[in-house]
Amino acid sequence: MKTRSFLLVSLLFASIGLMAQENFPKYGKPVDIPIYLSATFGELRPNHLHAGLDIKTQAVEGKKIYAVADGYVSRIGVSPYGYGNVLYITHYDGYTSVYAHLQRFSGEIAKYVKQYQYKNKTFAAQIFPDKDKFPVKKGDLIAYSGNSGGSGGPHLHFEIRHTDSEKPVNPLYFGYQIEDNVKPMILGASVYPVGDEAQLEGGIKPMYFSVAGENGRYSLKDRPFVYANGEIAFGICTYDQVGTSTNKNGPYLYELYLDDVLAFQVEADSFSYSEPRYVNSLLDYRHYKQKKSSYVRTETDPNNRLHMIAVKNGTVTVAEGDTVSVCFKISDFAGNTARLRYKLVGVAPVEVERPERRRSEYFVKADGSLNSEIIIDDFSVTIEKNTLFRDEWIQTGQRDERGCCSRIYRFGDEEMTTFKSFKVRIRPQEEWVRDSRMYIACIDKNGKVSSLGGKMKNGAMEVETRTMGEYTIKIDSVAPKVSASNFKDGQSVKALKSLRFKISDDMTGVDTYNIYLNDAWVLGQYDAKNALLYYEFDDRIKAGTNKVKVVVTDGAGNTKTLNVKVVY
Repeated sequence: MKTRSFLLVSLLFASIGLMAQENFPKYGKPVDIPIYLSATFGELRPNHLHAGLDIKTQAVEGKKIYAVADGYVSRIGVSPYGYGNVLYITHYDGYTSVYAHLQRFSGEIAKYVKQYQYKNKTFAAQIFPDKDKFPVKKGDLIAYSGNSGGSGGPHLHFEIRHTDSEKPVNPLYFGYQIEDNVKPMILGASVYPVGDEAQLEGGIKPMYFSVAGENGRYSLKDRPFVYANGEIAFGICTYDQVGTSTNKNGPYLYELYLDDVLAFQVEADSFSYSEPRYVNSLLDYRHYKQKKSSYVRTETDPNNRLHMIAVKNGTVTVAEGDTVSVCFKISDFAGNTARLRYKLVGVAPVEVERPERRRSEYFVKADGSLNSEIIIDDFSVTIEKNTLFRDEWIQTGQRDERGCCSRIYRFGDEEMTTFKSFKVRIRPQEEWVRDSRMYIACIDKNGKVSSLGGKMKNGAMEVETRTMGEYTIKIDSVAPKVSASNFKDGQSVKALKSLRFKISDDMTGVDTYNIYLNDAWVLGQYDAKNALLYYEFDDRIKAGTNKVKVVVTDGAGNTKTLNVKVVY
């Protein structure tokens, strides 16, 4: 068997993952209820890594949130997206704790944020208070749990970061004890031919296998072997349940052993915020887009620099007559393990008909040395060095369709992925050149149109994107929709606590939103996932009749204004 000299390297890296951890302090709990997790640190999700723990809040909002150690509030965030209402506390031991998706902040912090929002006439805010503005002690009440931002349900997203580097680190290192005797589950296995010469059972495509087993011991279903020739990589589909939680979480440690030698390892310990897109290379991204199941691949692409991958020798070359023992070991933080075992058997290669490359396909080198710019008539793509994870053959094309301001152009497909953004440039048809409502649209395989935005520059629309597929230029001539949600024009609202409005835009999306009460700006809180804008009553609403104006603008500059009156 043609082997690799990875024994010493594997043993070296194996000695530094779990054993080289820092001397972490022990922190207090951020909640005063039992800790149950709906997500673990480092979970591998398309486009990002989960940077903390998601702590369940008994399916409700409003649970008290506490500082886990002495420190000071160093940052406050408010956003309709992402972390929503979020609080950062810098501690004196080199770490910063983060509390996200909050319903509201406590006491003086809440007043401070509201004053900032009114002063700057903005709902979304990033505030960096002075160090001595909000000192906190371990156990101080700082906020209340919620469901703000991009949250999919009430919970607390809790992070701990290195203060200097802002790298998130697994919070379970900080003394949180969660009872867990449940072993990870293994759902499937995959095997991949690497390069042009490798074969799997007489074919050149990846193969996916069901598995059988229980109590942490698994094998391929109905077969002990996979027949192969050439360089081969492996994959696994798995999840973990933490204690009594039924959520399907990410494991802590992925390990692949080839003939009992550690060849590949991923450990959910820490990563940089520049790294999350690397997860698309670690995962079998195309299979995920097709089947919505996540397989971790052991082949490490040249431009995948994810630090959580501690050992990167996850391929093996087999020839006729070789046998390789394959063992995946999956572990959770508590040390519960599951193993999948099978064998790779080398067979003689066979003649395989390989697809011919078409003239419309371009071979793009990831190092930027070949086809870093592709020009097709009025369409161009510019790909910087290290945009791709690996060298790729990329399909291009063009076609016509009514209702567009340009032809429809193709660059790859939506089942492909990149690390960095690339530039797409399209020249519109002459009659649309001066229309300010244009945007670059992406069209998926089902015909769904989504806006990538873009700006006019030197006679063409330009946009930076990571989305591959079909592109064209469209016009957004439709203003956003705005309507009152919990009241009617002229109605008495004394029994209410807020005025609520449904706002939406189907094309370029909601860009700005403002509420005016008796011609004065008031704070409109925007819940983007529920398309809801609301004003909570305060001393700015007066007894008697009040004029209310809501102004919403989309990404193309179309504006919708709603004028109503309410009696208070």
